[in-house]
Amino acid sequence: MPYNKWKNSHLFGRSEKLFGRLPGLVACSYAIGSIIWIQFSDRFLVTLAGDYAEYQAFQTYKGWTFVIVSALLIYGVLKNAWNGMQAAYQSALESEQRLELALASAQGGVWEIDLANGDQKIAYVSSELTTRLGFPGGHQLTMQEFRARRHPEDLRQSEIRLIETARSRGAKPYDVRYRVFGGDGRIRWVHSMGNVVPGSGRQHDRLLGVALDITDQMEASERIERLLRFDSATGLPKQNKFLDDIDDRLAALKSGETIAIVQVRFVDLDHLMGEDETITDARIVQMIAERLRGADNVLTARISDDAFAFATEPAKGTAGTQHAVRDVLAALLQPYDLQHGAIRLRVQTGAIVTCSDAQPSITLLRNAGQALELADKSADIDVSWFNAEISDEFRQRNDRIRDLDHAVERGEIESHFQPLIDIRTGRTAGFEALARWHRPAEGMVRPDEFIALAEEYGQINMIGEEILRQACRTAAGWGDGGPFVSVNVSPIQLQDPTFPSMVARVLAETGLPGQRLELEITENALIKDLDAVSWRLECLRELGISIAIDDFGTGYSSLSLLTKVPFSRLKIDQSFIRDFGRTRESTIIVDTMIGIAERLGLMITAEGIENAGIAALLAGRSAMLGQGYLFSKPVPAPETTDMVSRYWTATWMACPSVLEFGSNPVQVQQLAS
Repeated sequence: MPYNKWKNSHLFGRSEKLFGRLPGLVACSYAIGSIIWIQFSDRFLVTLAGDYAEYQAFQTYKGWTFVIVSALLIYGVLKNAWNGMQAAYQSALESEQRLELALASAQGGVWEIDLANGDQKIAYVSSELTTRLGFPGGHQLTMQEFRARRHPEDLRQSEIRLIETARSRGAKPYDVRYRVFGGDGRIRWVHSMGNVVPGSGRQHDRLLGVALDITDQMEASERIERLLRFDSATGLPKQNKFLDDIDDRLAALKSGETIAIVQVRFVDLDHLMGEDETITDARIVQMIAERLRGADNVLTARISDDAFAFATEPAKGTAGTQHAVRDVLAALLQPYDLQHGAIRLRVQTGAIVTCSDAQPSITLLRNAGQALELADKSADIDVSWFNAEISDEFRQRNDRIRDLDHAVERGEIESHFQPLIDIRTGRTAGFEALARWHRPAEGMVRPDEFIALAEEYGQINMIGEEILRQACRTAAGWGDGGPFVSVNVSPIQLQDPTFPSMVARVLAETGLPGQRLELEITENALIKDLDAVSWRLECLRELGISIAIDDFGTGYSSLSLLTKVPFSRLKIDQSFIRDFGRTRESTIIVDTMIGIAERLGLMITAEGIENAGIAALLAGRSAMLGQGYLFSKPVPAPETTDMVSRYWTATWMACPSVLEFGSNPVQVQQLAS
């Protein structure tokens, strides 16, 4: 019978006190029943019997009746109690089996320590535990044997916890992790938990508990911890471990000592490794790590795929610390011998020297990283040392990155327009829309100061769409048949498959015909995924949009691009226009570009025209648009209204179209409307 069922359905089961007093209750009941039976049965028999012989016969019957009835009653009571004890025993046995199964599955066992007279004596240990300690099953383990098996570094802690639990008499449970030496000599981790069971009567206090083998768990935890703190490819510490090591070194610095925290980026490493790291690539990284570890008393770390860091040992004065930095760099710059030959790797280096722990290590490492960003890519051994100016520059940079997230929604991005002039007729043919950021904290910010940040941190699509929308809305306001508007497109935007549909949507919203929109892209935008970019540009051309290649000759510079990409205009960069007519080289390059454009049927725009002499020379060479400060600087949208219908009276038209190389440009009067 299940114990719980018996307990709930029987009188003795429902009352623990009644069940505990069952022997006394049975004895008292039997005595009282016997007395009552003897007293009243004899009197009843005297009145019932007619003579003495009959009385004796009734006495015999009475005796048998008393024996049978009392036996049945005692049997019923004892049977009920015995069923309860059997159910309790069976339940306890099943519980013990379940516990043993659970402990065996958890690689654990049960233990008991007798706390008589304040001593500690092992009363019981599961055979599972004794076997793991290297003793035969059933061995009576002693406290001395158990102490000898515990790791010396954990012995004191576990003993203190045991004493504290015993003295608290259960108020403070025993819970400790420690190492033991197994029978195979291997160190195993044990998690032991227990508490005091107070004694009653002659029984002493006991400490009962379980011990679990958590070796696998602890080893897995150590592996995870190592993966979190150490680079798996090189074995070097990761950033968190490196920062902890720096903190310890800073705390131990003596007066007058300095250390350097250095970040090193291997410029060629990402190109060598590509997207999939090979065995050779991994070997290069390991060789770098080996050289860093070979430096005397230098803390090292790998902080990214192509960047490492190190901290020098303490040295007297800044000069000694800087010398130590250059020694480590010199070792890193030595050729790396691989199976297919030796290679050299270029590095960029940023560093900071500190003499105290006034600044946290994370700040010092960040400052070294800021200096790294300004390091010269062309110089190997030169180090970019952090200073206050770098700190101010990066503080401004970080503030700009933060504010760029909300620049569009706050209305801080606006378009300025620079006119594009037909240099033979003086007519305003179009405008180039140039982005400006009116940042409240510092005023107007030029595009070269924030566009690169927007590209790097993901705001360029939002800003590019806003500039396009403003430019198209402004151009639509110039009236039907007005000048076209040219808008710069970032390479990041061209990588977006939805870019053509976005442009089409903006044209529909603003009502600007596609024939009055020109998109300018640079050669660098075509380096990645040329086929996909060309297809998107073809989609734009079908909308009537003109495509111009901007800053031609300064980027990727492949003439094949002019045949693979549907360009309609070629813009000659101002670096060539500036010296056109002054130097033989620039003049030849510009003439060549003009010739190529004419033969390919491309329209031409010359950027950066700043004086009338160059305008006169270009007008004599070919029909083209001119752009530059000679005509106008970029102006806000409201100021374009007067320029739309202006015919610039250009006195350069009367100038000679050819000048001797090396002569000064022709001086002409300022343009007038």
